[in-house]
Amino acid sequence: MFPECVTCIVKQTEQLIQRHCPDDKRANEVALDAIRFMASAESEMKTAPALPVFLDDLLERRCQIKQAISDRRIHCNEQFLLLEETIRNDISKSINPLQRALQYTLAGNYIMNHQGAVNSLKLSLVSAARLRPVIDDSGKLFDRVRKANTVLFIGDKAGEIVTDKLLLEQLHHSKAYYAVREKGILDEATVDDARHAGIERVAEIKGIPEELTSFSNLSTNSTFGEIYREADVIISKGPSNFWKLHNETEKETFFLFSTRCPVIANLLKVNIDDPVVMYGKRYQQKIVGTEHYETLCHEL
Repeated sequence: MFPECVTCIVKQTEQLIQRHCPDDKRANEVALDAIRFMASAESEMKTAPALPVFLDDLLERRCQIKQAISDRRIHCNEQFLLLEETIRNDISKSINPLQRALQYTLAGNYIMNHQGAVNSLKLSLVSAARLRPVIDDSGKLFDRVRKANTVLFIGDKAGEIVTDKLLLEQLHHSKAYYAVREKGILDEATVDDARHAGIERVAEIKGIPEELTSFSNLSTNSTFGEIYREADVIISKGPSNFWKLHNETEKETFFLFSTRCPVIANLLKVNIDDPVVMYGKRYQQKIVGTEHYETLCHEL
């Protein structure tokens, strides 16, 4: 685990405590539990993808807030859905609708759990959608998707799954899967969220097992494992899924995210919150380099 991960998980813990667990005694217990875990857990449990699962379990045990977090995900989905037609119209009027849809899905990843007024969300989305990716392999992405027999899109957070749907509409692939968590982990989208957003109209929805922290650990007998192996192209959304897929060398993998994670921003030599559309092999071969890549895999 990188030192920045400690800061990030403590910050997330504090924000969730302030929002859902106003009792000071229980808040202190949660914070102490998080610190103890990071100090004592086995190294494989302290990787970036494992931390949300731990934190979700901890907050439920100490504060019983899983329903409150679920309600927030639903509210976030509904707010994005209120803007769906507005965004779709903007995409359709664009000179390059496919590129425009990609910019909106990146904008969706930039926005974290929006709970304010819909007009505020609209302004934030439109503003973020003006940003061009600082690493831009979108041309290669579109080309690979056109040639692929099967596409697997791995979603990230609630709310932004609506913008993912609009990108899938533009990609218009005949055999596309959309994968999200089977069960809720903090603000990560679930199968129910995907259905709520209407993803089934553009892709077949599949659930990712709750305990999964790396796609290289997928069971060969699982339904999702079979789909993963079948996919010719994988579109990975969000920083958390980047960590689960960064060592994928056999698949045509593309990473779409806003670089909220300072570790990733440093690795890619970009700024915090920069949008990125990155070909997986570019990351492995050109950005990290073989020696650094092997060290990173060992650390994670």
